[in-house]
Amino acid sequence: MAKSFQHPIVVLANGRFPSHSNPLEVLDSAGTVICTDGSADTLLKFDRTPHVIIGDLDSTKLKKSDFKGLWILNQDQHKTDLQKTLQWCLLNGLNDVVVLGAMGKREDHSLGNLHILSEFSNKMNIHFVTDHACIYCFIGGKTFPSTKGQQISITAIEHVQSINTIGLKYVLDKESFPPACNGISNEAEGEEFTIDTSHPVWLFINHP
Repeated sequence: MAKSFQHPIVVLANGRFPSHSNPLEVLDSAGTVICTDGSADTLLKFDRTPHVIIGDLDSTKLKKSDFKGLWILNQDQHKTDLQKTLQWCLLNGLNDVVVLGAMGKREDHSLGNLHILSEFSNKMNIHFVTDHACIYCFIGGKTFPSTKGQQISITAIEHVQSINTIGLKYVLDKESFPPACNGISNEAEGEEFTIDTSHPVWLFINHP
């Protein structure tokens, strides 16, 4: 790795800038903030400065000559700026990343970013934090912290042959789980819950 980066690593995509205390705390505690193109302009409006800007750089009003951080031009039109940024993170050994601003503006971008989360979740430790939830994508068994009554939603990306849950109000016990809405608005029963799934799912842990 050519340069040492401070952790935690936070990527700011060009969706809705966070306003909830949870994502703002993530942003404030970041050791390195990496912006995807035009999100750098939004960050500057909130009196914060990015350390890295990545993308085709056709959205930002910044000029390379005025920016003191890393300016990474990638004009690959077959990938979004978020894909380019996460690929750059992998190439630089940054395998533990939180993404903010991935949701909340255009629905097509939001859906596309969820699939990017799916694409990279088996390559790195990554999740999204929005104004409403922490969003994960995974396969296999995982345990997550929670609070009693916290809303939990599970959505299948493809047909899941078998899914089990422990610690959720509405139990799934080796059930077939289609990519539909029957996993929305479950509830945590205590301080943690476990999901074990045969195929990848999106998990939404809504903020208390």
